[in-house]
Amino acid sequence: MPLPLSYPGLKCVLENLEAVKRAHIIGRSPGLQKVDKLIPLCLKDFSIYSNQMEINNLRIYYGRDEVEFEMNGKAFSRKGFASRQDTIKKVFNFYFCERSTIHVDKVDWGESSLPDALALDIKFRVNILISSFRRQLETAISFIDVSSFPLKMLVIIPTNPSIFDMQVVKFAKRLILLVVVDGILTVETLKKLNNKAVIFNYSGYYRVDNMISLIKYHIETKKAVETAFIISTNNIDYINEKFSEFELAFGEFQSDLDGVVERFIPGFPKFSIPINNESRIQVYASEDPEEGGRWKIVIKPVPGL
Repeated sequence: MPLPLSYPGLKCVLENLEAVKRAHIIGRSPGLQKVDKLIPLCLKDFSIYSNQMEINNLRIYYGRDEVEFEMNGKAFSRKGFASRQDTIKKVFNFYFCERSTIHVDKVDWGESSLPDALALDIKFRVNILISSFRRQLETAISFIDVSSFPLKMLVIIPTNPSIFDMQVVKFAKRLILLVVVDGILTVETLKKLNNKAVIFNYSGYYRVDNMISLIKYHIETKKAVETAFIISTNNIDYINEKFSEFELAFGEFQSDLDGVVERFIPGFPKFSIPINNESRIQVYASEDPEEGGRWKIVIKPVPGL
C-alpha cells in the first residue's frame, strides 16, 4: 500500500496543478480542503468583466440569478442566486477566497464596481495587467498585492492625461498604450514616464512630431533617456511618411547602426542621435515576426560611443 504524501510533497503537487482542476478535486475531498487554503494558487490567466470571468480556459457567465460554466466546448448552468452580486461573490469564494497567496501571470480587468458591491478580501500577485480605463485600473489595483509593483507589463487605453500621474502607470517596466484618442500623448506627458519600454498600438496615425520634440528636448538638456519608445503599425505607408519626418529633423545623424541585431526594413534611414557623452538614441524601422509581421518604429536609448 503506497504511503501518503508528506505535506511538502502535497504542497508541490497542488501548487503546480492546473487551477480549475485543483478547485474541482479539492471540492470533492474534505481532507484536502484542510490544507488547500494554505498552499499558493497559481493561474496563467484571469479576466473579469461585468457579465463574465475567465479562469485559465474556464469561462463563467453570470446573470441576475444564473451562472453558466463553459470549458472545452462543454457547458452547464446553475440557478437560484439572489442577484448578480451574489453570483459573483459565490464564484469568487469558491475559487479564490481565504487563500494565502494567488499568483496570476496575466490579469485582464474590465470590471469597475466590485469594491462597492462586494466585500472581498482577495489579493493577487500579478506580472501582467490589462485594464482599459482609469476607473477599471483603480479597481484592479485594490486587488493586487503590493509585491507585484512595478508590474512587468501594463496595457491601458489612455483617454485622459491624468492616468499618466498614477505610479502604477509611470513605473511599469513595459507600458502598452492602446491609443484611440488624439492629443493625449503630449511631450509633457511623455516626460513623466519612467518605463523601460513604451509601446504605442495606434488605431490611426500617431503623430511622431511629439517624439521628435521629445528627442530635441533631450538633445538641448543633455538629459539621458531611460525609456525606449516603440510605435507598432501594420501600415507601411505610415512608416514611410514618418521616417521622412525623422530624416528632415535628424538627417545629419544617419547611421548604418553596425552591430545592431534587428530585422531592419530595407530602404528606410537609420539614425544614431547623440544626447550626451554617455548616451545616444537610435531610431530605425523593423519588422516583428512575433507580432504577425507588424512593422514598428523603434526609438531606443543606448550607451554613448
